[in-house]
Amino acid sequence: MNALISLYDALVSIDVPAEKARAVVDAMERDMAAILATKGDIELLRQDVEGVPLAGKSDIELLRQDVEGVRLAAKSDMELLSQHVEGVRLAAKSNMELLSQQVEGVRLAAKSDMELLSQHVEGFRLAAKGDIELLRRDVEGVRLAAKGDIELLRRDLEGARTAARTDVEMLRASAKSDAEMLRSSMTIRLGSMLVVAIGVLFAALTLTLHWVVR
Repeated sequence: MNALISLYDALVSIDVPAEKARAVVDAMERDMAAILATKGDIELLRQDVEGVPLAGKSDIELLRQDVEGVRLAAKSDMELLSQHVEGVRLAAKSNMELLSQQVEGVRLAAKSDMELLSQHVEGFRLAAKGDIELLRRDVEGVRLAAKGDIELLRRDLEGARTAARTDVEMLRASAKSDAEMLRSSMTIRLGSMLVVAIGVLFAALTLTLHWVVR
């Protein structure tokens, strides 16, 4: 109780409100009553301990034998576990060696495949280079052939233009001659028609006069 009073005084001395200091002291008092053992509790515990009979030598020997059996069983289990672990380690080592050999085989096979692929790529590159050269030559040949064909076409067009000009001149001369002949023919036809018309008219007048006289 003196400790709780001292705690209360200390809290008040550092400007803690009296209500809060009282609440802290009450809380500690309840905790001490619930958690800390009292003198009466200790006396009851002492009586309970004195009332428990002491274990005999035979019980201790049985307990020692049980502990020894457990120790031996644990030792045997540990040995078996060690052997199992050793077997697993050896198997893992063997598997690792096999895996290493397989990886090495795969690496060598991949290296060989890469070399073959490199050779194929080089062959394709050389073949493509040759094809490009042939294509360039073909294009050059086509260009020269096209140039020659264009020159021939130009000459043909020039000849056709000259021939067309000559034909136009001939057609113009023929048309002029035909026009002259047509004009002469029309003149002759018109003259003939005029003579025929005058003859018909004269005959008609003659018949009319003859009919009138009668």
